[in-house]
Amino acid sequence: MKKYQQDTFLFNEALRELPLATAIYDNPNLNIGFANPMMLAIWYCNQDIIGNPFSEIFPGFTQDGYADLLKNVWESGTTYNAFEAPVNIYNGDLKIQRYFNFEYKPLVDKRGQTYSILHTATDVTEKVKLAEVKAQEQLLNNSSKLEMISRSLSHDVKSPLALSEFAVTLLKERSNMPVRRRQELFNLIDESLHDINDIIERVIELTVGPIAQLKRQFIHLDDALTLLCREAKVLFRAPHIQFIFGNLFPLDSDPASIYQIFTHLINNAVKYSAANKKAQVEIYSEKAKNGLIYYIKDNGIGIAPHELEHIRFGRLRRDSAGHSPHQGVGLAIVQELMKRLNAQFMIFSRVDRGTEIRLFFPIN
Repeated sequence: MKKYQQDTFLFNEALRELPLATAIYDNPNLNIGFANPMMLAIWYCNQDIIGNPFSEIFPGFTQDGYADLLKNVWESGTTYNAFEAPVNIYNGDLKIQRYFNFEYKPLVDKRGQTYSILHTATDVTEKVKLAEVKAQEQLLNNSSKLEMISRSLSHDVKSPLALSEFAVTLLKERSNMPVRRRQELFNLIDESLHDINDIIERVIELTVGPIAQLKRQFIHLDDALTLLCREAKVLFRAPHIQFIFGNLFPLDSDPASIYQIFTHLINNAVKYSAANKKAQVEIYSEKAKNGLIYYIKDNGIGIAPHELEHIRFGRLRRDSAGHSPHQGVGLAIVQELMKRLNAQFMIFSRVDRGTEIRLFFPIN
């Protein structure tokens, strides 16, 4: 008997020092036979509760169903586990919700009869709260991306729509137009409709398409950029803008992404330079260590420092009327596409002096 008492004492001392909240219920009435300091702290109790029934000490826990769970474990001999479970802790009249991983483990004798239940618990409230914050941030991020999609669709399709409208207007006004010229305008309308379809598909892929869908190939940009520049001049009614091209080295990348990136950047450069009677847009590339750098420079209205900071962090800004500026939307999409290409986007700007964009494409 003396040895049994000594063993029990040593066992309880070992449990007391465990870095885990631990309690033992030692009869079918769920008598609290032991609780270490960590469990007592969770319960907001002291050693005075030892030797009393669980349901008597914790009427709140009993009302929430935990006494029934413990009784079922005692009778069935089956362990009960819970993960990140919300638990109401009662400190007097104050109810506090915490989250726990806990286990009710039956201790059985040789006959398979339960003689105690070992209760262990870990407070994971901070982990759950952090996950909730991250989930909320992700929700806000997704909301921002959805806004970017809707605004991008309305923004990007303006260029091909404007070209189509331009062609239709000419066809209506000039009934005696030569057949060859009429065919050119019909081809322009057809190409614009295809562009609209491509834009819609690409913007949707921007947020829902996996990176695995990217297709890599060598892209020669000379003709493509010349066409984009010509279309931008028509779209923004800026025939006076002068384009200066330097070396345009081919890129090994995804053609659809590259098309959309340069469409946004060239349209922005033309749109925000059009008011300058001596507007110039310079486009060229340079070979760098481990990659290529493309430059797009304009002498337009520039971007205010506080707006530039938001663009660099990929945040959409709203003007005083509550609308997101299209420039911010377009650049946000460019940054998202560049990330998908494992490329880098840099922007420098001064008000009334112009903007410089640098695009670094790594060599794979």
